[in-house]
Amino acid sequence: MARKIVSSYAVFENLGGTREIAFYYEDGGADSVSGIPSAEADYIVGLLRNEKPVSYDHTLKRISTYGSESVGESEPPVPDLDAWLSSHPLVAGSIVWEDAAGAHFWPSWSASRKSELRVAFALAWNRNAIAVAEVPLNQAVMGDNDNVATVLSKQDAWAYFNAGVAQSLAIEMQQQVAWSLQGYATDQLAQLFDSREMFRWNGNPEGYRINSMHGHLVPAPPSFSYAFLGNNGLLGHTRIDTIGRLVGWCRDNLVHFSGGTTAANMEDQWQYRGFPPLSRVINGTVKLSMPASGMKHRTAGCWGTVGLFRVLLRAVNIPVKLVSNAGHAQPWFMSEGRYLSHGDDPYNALTSSEPPYPAIELFIDQSRFDAWFGAGVSAQKRDDNIGRRPRELALVHLPNYLLHAYCDDLHDGKSHGAGKVFEIFSRDCTVGELEAENLWARMDAKIAAFGGCAHVP
Repeated sequence: MARKIVSSYAVFENLGGTREIAFYYEDGGADSVSGIPSAEADYIVGLLRNEKPVSYDHTLKRISTYGSESVGESEPPVPDLDAWLSSHPLVAGSIVWEDAAGAHFWPSWSASRKSELRVAFALAWNRNAIAVAEVPLNQAVMGDNDNVATVLSKQDAWAYFNAGVAQSLAIEMQQQVAWSLQGYATDQLAQLFDSREMFRWNGNPEGYRINSMHGHLVPAPPSFSYAFLGNNGLLGHTRIDTIGRLVGWCRDNLVHFSGGTTAANMEDQWQYRGFPPLSRVINGTVKLSMPASGMKHRTAGCWGTVGLFRVLLRAVNIPVKLVSNAGHAQPWFMSEGRYLSHGDDPYNALTSSEPPYPAIELFIDQSRFDAWFGAGVSAQKRDDNIGRRPRELALVHLPNYLLHAYCDDLHDGKSHGAGKVFEIFSRDCTVGELEAENLWARMDAKIAAFGGCAHVP
């Protein structure tokens, strides 16, 4: 007799690009099949679950796809948080709050601090949250031409940290997403639970300073980030799919800011004298000095975009660390062993192609990252390799920006080695290597398919 498979299951990543699917039956039993190619596993899982797009339920304040409970069903009683943490010492030991006296690990917290976390967790368990400022006041005072600094008050920093830890624990314990904290290394857990990875204690002005290695971004309430990901269909059934969807959103929406990181310029573009608040990047702002440019999702360059990845993905327990090469910021998606060659890659002009390609193609793995940015690579070559991945993909997909550059070269009568096209690729390839790829012949064919240079989108 066939056994009914219920919707609770997990997909595990294995070596060699395969996955293991665990099936959970109505009678309480379980089974699994391993060695399934990733694409086939996604297809099978979709059939079994009769998937609908992941969405955010405003009434229930929840992601609707994951978990086995029925829509409208009340949440189970709030579990004993202290007992759960005591039975998960690696997670408990990763929860760190820093103050003027130093770093304090959860087991050594005062009774009052632990009580506040319990309150925040109880609210998060029931799809609610403690109050967290969407745009917190900046404690730093700067002149118009001063380089921007961002310092949160003790109250605002604690509220964000407390709400974030509570939300991460509730997501894990309720299995709201299809991945788990289990198996994360200590440095990965730190990105989610250690306040020093969000901001650092600052003595003057007193508060918590967001520095460059945190990303040039002021976090919004964790519930804002969670809802944004759900509302925009950015939560997938694996971590890497979720990351890819977010990178795709950035490609479609973000615009690199103009000017420098002075207090006046930040205020002009985000109406905030500090790093841009996440909610204003997401909702869009008008540049006060150029109102005709309209509402845009402006980001503070690579440092701001990596900050956005860190804050948004932290809200669903995906750790991201900012790494830096040649003065630029790059995201390290730690659990996946993937990077971007530059934080600006998603909205690089070469990244927009007709037809578009999956944003996940922008990722590079650890071996390629090491080859481009490792300890043995010269400073000049590391600089050359910033943003290299979009150039690699441009050789494959022939984006519109590249085609327009070629049309300019044709108009100006430029040779292969003297035009705009070669300038784009000159850091990576010789003319001979590009010709061996039939680059110019393939561009001719694609332009012809559009109906000529005048019709390239």
